[in-house]
Amino acid sequence: MLQPITLILLLGSYDPQTRFYLENVKEEIAKHFSGENLYTLLLDNVEIYYVDTFQVLAELFNKDMVTLLVFQDSRLIDTYDVALKNGLDETVYGFLKEKYDVKRITKESIFNKFNSLMRITKSIFLIRDKEETRGGEYVELLHALFQGHSSKVWFLKREGIQLSAMLMEYLDKFKVNMRTYNNQEDLITAIMRILKYELPSK
Repeated sequence: MLQPITLILLLGSYDPQTRFYLENVKEEIAKHFSGENLYTLLLDNVEIYYVDTFQVLAELFNKDMVTLLVFQDSRLIDTYDVALKNGLDETVYGFLKEKYDVKRITKESIFNKFNSLMRITKSIFLIRDKEETRGGEYVELLHALFQGHSSKVWFLKREGIQLSAMLMEYLDKFKVNMRTYNNQEDLITAIMRILKYELPSK
């Protein structure tokens, strides 16, 4: 039976501290919304594959395991935890060939993967925790805005981080929701409060 699925996308720098925060936010969301077909994704942990009749979102849990979400038209068909063998692409293809008798799969490019995820996610949280990182999340932020997803974006930055005048112009122009936080506890509390109202049926 097809089931509705809700996806949350987390964006941020992958310096050790921000990555730690992202992983903890993901874990807290999973605990709070356990059993409700809500999945929180980190962009660089996910790949999307297309088959003729369905799509597969592959999320790397660790170096040994991958979770496959099989869905049609944003509705979940099934989930599988699969042992990682001979690389991600080979693992996904081998499993789908055995389970669904697929003949070929197509993997999304990084650019198209990001576009696809933005289209199907309910909310996008972008976290800016440190000033000395390269700021790749700003590129992702602007891309999300230019693709028309500003209403989904929540920009959360650590208190005291300065934003350029140009970035503020874009945030104001696209009416991006902004929050500040002081520590990890503040960050998690803010995101949980937002989701409480974003997902009232949960």
